[in-house]
Amino acid sequence: MPYKTPELAVSSSVIQWAINTAGYNPYDVAERLDISRELMQAWEKEAKHIYLRVTQLESLAHFLKRPLATFLLEKPPLEPALPKDFRRVAGTSRPLSPDLRLVIRRSRRLQRVARELMESMGMSITSNIPTAKLRDDPKLLGKELRKSFGISTQEQISWRSPWEALRQWRDALEKQNILVFQGNFTRDEAQGFSISDEHPFIIILSIEDHPHARNFTLFHELGHLLLGDPGVCKTELIYPVSKTRISKTENWCHRFAESFLIDDETLYSQEGTQYIIRMDPDYEAELNKLSIQFKVSRAVILFRLWHDEKISDSSFQSMYLKLQQLPRPKRREKKTKWGPPPDQRALSERGRFLSRLVLESLDRNILGYADAADYLGVRPKHFEKIRLAVYG
Repeated sequence: MPYKTPELAVSSSVIQWAINTAGYNPYDVAERLDISRELMQAWEKEAKHIYLRVTQLESLAHFLKRPLATFLLEKPPLEPALPKDFRRVAGTSRPLSPDLRLVIRRSRRLQRVARELMESMGMSITSNIPTAKLRDDPKLLGKELRKSFGISTQEQISWRSPWEALRQWRDALEKQNILVFQGNFTRDEAQGFSISDEHPFIIILSIEDHPHARNFTLFHELGHLLLGDPGVCKTELIYPVSKTRISKTENWCHRFAESFLIDDETLYSQEGTQYIIRMDPDYEAELNKLSIQFKVSRAVILFRLWHDEKISDSSFQSMYLKLQQLPRPKRREKKTKWGPPPDQRALSERGRFLSRLVLESLDRNILGYADAADYLGVRPKHFEKIRLAVYG
């Protein structure tokens, strides 16, 4: 007779909460885990407790990406609400996917880890940015805040690639106590999100997006943090702009990011910009040059010229629609069969700031090796490579 693991009484409300917050429904879970119809009916009738074998409980915890101990609680734990959904402006209104919900949960956990480590080392956790309102001029604020970052346009233009630009901008934001993470969710669902219900503030980018787009999304999300109105965004397709408040917020953040990343004087002093404004036959080549120069997408250049009223609505529509028909640029270098090495993946997802915090806490005996490995998402044997990358 085959051995069966013991059964445990699990709160029905905890199971329902875990399933719903993961973005599934009971039928999804029952199908994936081969759970009986009787157990499904118990979920539907909202029985106080459901009896699960330990192996079933382990499978459920693994599938929903929750600690096993969560399912031993009598009632669901309190968790922050999901970020506001700004994706409707771009025509995306479906519920957040399980993958994106998981990235949000993990990002909040890393935010808490960073705060606790910063406090334990006597560091300020406050994100050093001003506050803004929708009535403020986003173009003016973008120019002023850019000056405070101490990165000139000449330095920006000198960066060799959009990947280098993303690394530099990320470091600059983290100096302001704004953590920048990257997560595995599709750019077709969202390109980024921001969270500011506690310090330090965080911005999360889709690692699947091209770095040109990530550079723009980074500062679009910074705009949300300035307004104190963070959320989940799809920053690419926001034309035409409607008159709702959510659309006004997205448009404000878009214009702030344009101003931060694209210097007026440099943009309008170039002959190629005039080719674009006049829609000369070779305007596409000039648009590509400006994209490479400022390390943003061609669409961002077009939006900037349109917002500055340098091109008409009809010219903008014509050029923008043509851009949408072109193939997207490749988002990254060639992938290896097994993906990036663990140390590179950890740095890409968590950033240099959090990686330094964890390693310094390890050196000060604030953390043990097990916790440090957990927070960095790698085995201890990879610590030295991460250390060389963040301190080298």
